[in-house]
Amino acid sequence: MLPLSSRAKALLRAKGDGDEFVAPLTTPDILFDPWATSSGPKLSSIAAEVMQAVLEAHSKEAGSRVRQPKAEVLERTAMIVSSIIANLKLLHANHRWGQYLALPMKHTALTRYDRPGFGIMPKVVEAMESAGLIMKHPPVTHVRRTGIEATGWLRASLMAPEVHAANIGRAEGEEVIRLSARAGRDQYGNRLPSTLVDYRDTEETIRLRGEMDEINAFLATQRIEVNGERQAAHKLTRRFLLRSPSDPRAFNLHGRLYGAFWISMPKVQRDSLTINGEPIADLDYASMFPRLAYARVGTEPPAGDLYAIPGLEDHRTAVKAGLSALLSTETEMIRLPHEVKEALPAGWTASRFRDAIAKKHPALVPLVGRDIAMDLMFTESCILVAVLLRLARMGIAALPMHDGVMVQSSNEEAAMRVMVEVAANRAATIIPVVRKIAATTSD
Repeated sequence: MLPLSSRAKALLRAKGDGDEFVAPLTTPDILFDPWATSSGPKLSSIAAEVMQAVLEAHSKEAGSRVRQPKAEVLERTAMIVSSIIANLKLLHANHRWGQYLALPMKHTALTRYDRPGFGIMPKVVEAMESAGLIMKHPPVTHVRRTGIEATGWLRASLMAPEVHAANIGRAEGEEVIRLSARAGRDQYGNRLPSTLVDYRDTEETIRLRGEMDEINAFLATQRIEVNGERQAAHKLTRRFLLRSPSDPRAFNLHGRLYGAFWISMPKVQRDSLTINGEPIADLDYASMFPRLAYARVGTEPPAGDLYAIPGLEDHRTAVKAGLSALLSTETEMIRLPHEVKEALPAGWTASRFRDAIAKKHPALVPLVGRDIAMDLMFTESCILVAVLLRLARMGIAALPMHDGVMVQSSNEEAAMRVMVEVAANRAATIIPVVRKIAATTSD
């Protein structure tokens, strides 16, 4: 079963019970996913037992004062229990001390992103706690949400070797076209978590959703496994961004794909990934981000690795993040983002890094401080979606990363040709495609 450490690292930012917060590194809780369901026979059986325990707990609490719950209440309770059990399975697949399943316990108005029927979840959680099935941990203001973890026979059942992640399904109706808006910056200059924005459908959003539905439907027919084991059901979503909540609703910024386990999968684990029983070829657009920036200014990039900066030859990942930060700021960057500064050698400041980039890429200087990164990511995402659609129509399963895909090894050459052709058509530039060499250590 795929370890969840990378998933946990990606969930450092979350929304608290009524407050925005950035979760501390010491508590990377698993955020509750209402669309996850207990669909396999083993997990469904566990959910059925929990459902019975919840109903008995409700009955004991109410005594003789209440009649048999209405059919609608029973249906919603079963739905909530099914989702909680699926989420707890994900949590306990690789549980670490101090890590909980973070629950949204505050009632809010429903949007297109919410799964309806979860208003009674606090009562279901109370009943599960009363029945001794879970331990509940109270929220901490601005730090973490209400958290739960399984205990007793429920925990033992979820951790049984015959209960696989493949038992976890997904409910119908999940929104795959998401729109968020920036929420400003904190006192250190780091961007605050963006907030979801509701929108009305147009011909454009219907088309965008149709593309994602086609991709998801095709991938659902493929056997995607880790170490020969199927994983939890997934659904790719495409996420767009507004620079401000007051901006008109538009779908021309960001647009990257999320929602599948392999996107955050460490490179060292990708050798264990197979598609239809065959090892994968990990294909990557070489230096895609700076090449798109060069296409934007109508200039050919220099030869060689575009992220190779003198003095930073062993810090390529930091250079990539730093260049993205330079192109993401609205003004001159006077302070390096924390994660970039930590990854660079001692003595590297924002001005030194900016000067090094300017020396390597003088043609890109006009783009610095113009907040152009979201536009480049949009072009990148359009290329990727077009690649996925063409490959799917050729019968080739492709698992998207942000700037590349993973395909069956036997489909490597065909996929590379499609990737080069699509990029040339969409970005009017040639972007080389390379096969990544398997990593031997964690990123």
